[in-house]
Amino acid sequence: MERKNSTERVAVFVDGANLYHSIKSYYKGVLDYGQLLSATVAGRELLRATFYIVEKQEKDDSQGTPSARSFVYNLNKFGYKVRSKPLVVHETFTPDGERSITHKGDWDMGVVVDMIRLSEHADTYVLVSGDGDYVEAVEYLQSEKGIRVEVVSAGQCTSQALLDVCDSHTDLADIPDLFRRPGTPKAVSDQHAAVS
Repeated sequence: MERKNSTERVAVFVDGANLYHSIKSYYKGVLDYGQLLSATVAGRELLRATFYIVEKQEKDDSQGTPSARSFVYNLNKFGYKVRSKPLVVHETFTPDGERSITHKGDWDMGVVVDMIRLSEHADTYVLVSGDGDYVEAVEYLQSEKGIRVEVVSAGQCTSQALLDVCDSHTDLADIPDLFRRPGTPKAVSDQHAAVS
């Protein structure tokens, strides 16, 4: 991402689940979350960077797994405000007695509410997600609040509708030094195994 106007006030919203699945499916290496934040801010004034995660909870551990806690700690060190909620597991049975398990856990509505709350204070939003569910919120923020919305995501799995409405798109693969090979020491490792 190119360097922008340094007086521009920017807020960053990272859809952690969408980012995780993009990395898992399309990229090799470990994502450097500090570099991600630096690239999305691009020399502008950072108002807030929020990272949204859904945590898998162990039945006997209401605090989350140690790796999930250290992942959140490292995100905080880089300057992200972390918002977390537990993954909800629904178990149902069919009339025939077959068991069906579904998982529910996304932050789409929470991200949109946070965007609207902050809209009087920002010039630009950077949305790190390729999810098309954000299209209407992006259109509203652009037309009603005058917010510029930039999207950073894996191009291969980004909604075409989101690409059509955003003001600019940056593919994760185009951010220099964003990924490193596993085992290469750096400030934080990708511990998304415990966080989806």
